[in-house]
Amino acid sequence: MFMVTLGVGIYNPLVPLYAKILGATYFDLGLIGMVFALPYAVFPIFVGSLTDRFGRNPFFVFGVLLTSFSTFLFTLATKVMDIVLIRIVGGIAYSFLWPVAEAIITDVTPTEKRTKILGRFSFFWALGFLVGPFFGGVIVEKFGFYILFMVALTIGLTAGVIASCGFIRKGKGYRKTPIKIFGIKNYGKFGFKKFLPLYLVILVYSIVIGLIFSIFPVYANSFGVTSFYVGILFTIFGVARTATFLQSGNLSKIFNEKMVVVLGLIILSISLALMGFIKTLPFFALSIALIGLATGMLSPVTVSLASKMAEKEMVGITLGFTEACFGLGMTIGPITGGLMAEILGVESPYLVISLLSFMTSIFLVGKKYFGNL
Repeated sequence: MFMVTLGVGIYNPLVPLYAKILGATYFDLGLIGMVFALPYAVFPIFVGSLTDRFGRNPFFVFGVLLTSFSTFLFTLATKVMDIVLIRIVGGIAYSFLWPVAEAIITDVTPTEKRTKILGRFSFFWALGFLVGPFFGGVIVEKFGFYILFMVALTIGLTAGVIASCGFIRKGKGYRKTPIKIFGIKNYGKFGFKKFLPLYLVILVYSIVIGLIFSIFPVYANSFGVTSFYVGILFTIFGVARTATFLQSGNLSKIFNEKMVVVLGLIILSISLALMGFIKTLPFFALSIALIGLATGMLSPVTVSLASKMAEKEMVGITLGFTEACFGLGMTIGPITGGLMAEILGVESPYLVISLLSFMTSIFLVGKKYFGNL
C-alpha cells in the first residue's frame, strides 16, 4: 500500500492543475472529483461481499494493477473529458484496495489491538501520500506532467509485482462462510440503524477530503500559490495525517474512541473556517495541517469502530459499506464545492462545510446519538 499510494500521491494533488491546463472550470473540477469518488460509493459494498465469500487477496492484487492502469491512461489525455473517464477507472480501482486491505487486517487482529494496528496500516499508506506530493511538485516544475505520470506508473507497476508475488505465495487468503448479502434475514442482521451515526461522521470528513483534493489546489493557486507550493502544502497535510495515524492507538486510550471522533470534527471545522477567511500561504499551511490532524484522528477510529460493531461473518461487507460511505462523501464534496465556488464565491465551500462539521460534532455529543457509536 505504501508503493501504491506513493505512485498515486506523486500526481493526485496536481490533477486539478493538469485539468486546468486542458481548460477545466471550477465546475469541471468538481465533476472530475465527483466521478473519481462515485464508483467508491458503490463498488466497495460488492467487493466486500465477494471477499467474504471467495477470499481477500486476489481482489487486492487486482486493485493494485487497475490503479497502475489508470495512471497510464493519464499519459493519453488530451481534453477534460478524458480526465473524467480516467478518474472513473481510478475510483473503481480504489474500491479493491482499502476495504479489502482493512478486511484482511480485521481477520488477523484481536479487537483490543485493532485501532493501533489499523493506525499503523494507515501510517504506511499515508506515508506514500506524504512523500509523493513533494516529488510530484518538483517533477512537474522541472519536467512536466508526462514525465510525472510515467514515474508514477513505474512505481505503481512495482507495487503490482510485490503484491502479486506476496499473495501468490500466501494463497487465496482468509475465507469465510458464504452468505447471501441481500437476503431479508441478513439485512436485519447487518443492523444499518446502529451504524448511522458512524456513517454520518465518515460522510462529513470524506466531504472535506473530496473538497481539498479536487478544489483546493486551484483555489490556492488563484491566490498566488504555485504548483511547487501546492505540492508542499499537501506534503504538510501528509506529515500531519501520517504522524497522527501512528498515535491513533494512544489517542483512543487517552480520550476513548468516541471522544476522538468529536474532537476530530471540531478541528475540521476550525481549519476550514481559517481556509475560507485568511487566504495566504502561511494560513493555508496551518489549515491543511489541521485537516491532516483531524483526518488522521478520524480515519482509523471509524474503521475500528465499524469492524468491532460488525457480525463476524460480515466484516467484508460492513467495511465495504463504511468505505462506500467515504466514497459518497468524496462524491458530494467536489461537485457541491465546485458549484458553490461558481455561484456563491470561491470561499463559500470551506465556510459551509466548516459549519456542517461543527453541527455534526454538536449532534453527536447528545447522549442518545453519541451512545450509538
